[in-house]
Amino acid sequence: MANTKNSNYKFAKSVFFGFYLFLICFFLANLEIQIEGPNGWASKLPTWRVTDPHWTWIFGGRPITGYHVFLNLLLLSFFHFPLLFTSFSLAKEIKIIYSFSIIAVIWDFQWFVLNPYYGISNYKKENIWWFKNWIFGFPADYFFGIIVSFIIFLLPILFKKENFKNRSIEWAIITFTLIFCTSILVLLKVL
Repeated sequence: MANTKNSNYKFAKSVFFGFYLFLICFFLANLEIQIEGPNGWASKLPTWRVTDPHWTWIFGGRPITGYHVFLNLLLLSFFHFPLLFTSFSLAKEIKIIYSFSIIAVIWDFQWFVLNPYYGISNYKKENIWWFKNWIFGFPADYFFGIIVSFIIFLLPILFKKENFKNRSIEWAIITFTLIFCTSILVLLKVL
């Protein structure tokens, strides 16, 4: 009986965490829409840019902009804020880096879904210059980001802190809650 309660608690906690990440993505997507409007990847913002291929690989071949660098540093700072009030642990750091890596994918997709200048009907390779490679109708970067988030989430296995099955299930619950909520958002925008 106690094991079932513990499993139910872990499931509910993972679903809640996935929903919380969804809300962060939703707020970030809307904030960026207000800042960028129809001009994705900060193309019309008064920000510095690096277009040298020796450096742009960091952003998947896209220009590095001051806007994106400082937005991402701000987000990482916010994500790490709770660590100021608790002891550091590798498990906490891994969850923070996982969260950051998965929201980067979902928040970016939500930017297109919610942006009145794009929407799902304009979500096509020919309309989005900053994503070069696409797979199954999505930027290849998204698949890479999801795979990286999974690998990051599994890192505690290397330190014998958890087993593969439990970590994989937790990752799946959080990530699929995030994707499910985003799918509902897509349906609401389409209908």
